[in-house]
Amino acid sequence: MILKALTMHNIRSYVDVKIDFPLGSTLLSGDIGSGKSTVLMAIDFALFGLRRGEISGSDLLRYGKKVGYVRLEFEIDGRKFSLQRNLDRRKGVNQAPGFLVVDGIEFEYMPTELTAKALEILGY
Repeated sequence: MILKALTMHNIRSYVDVKIDFPLGSTLLSGDIGSGKSTVLMAIDFALFGLRRGEISGSDLLRYGKKVGYVRLEFEIDGRKFSLQRNLDRRKGVNQAPGFLVVDGIEFEYMPTELTAKALEILGY
């Protein structure tokens, strides 16, 4: 798996940011509180969604915001993928339906379906 880009909207300290990953290894460095862990949490959330006891929507969605999302673009064996997971604050913070784009074709899935698709793509 080759990470291409990570987009975060209203995720913790990030309002709107897109990180393009260069080919090769990437080192995250910065002061305490600069957002390194948030980048890792966002990648985890994009691939696997919210998990009880590990990562919650209120841990991710920026305080006071109603919606947020994480989009992860990656490549496996020459095929291009993009996963987008959405957060919605109504009664608590929950996942809304998300999107999977495979070689330019977009599919909408419920959160559990998106997790199953991600695991299938990753070969688990």
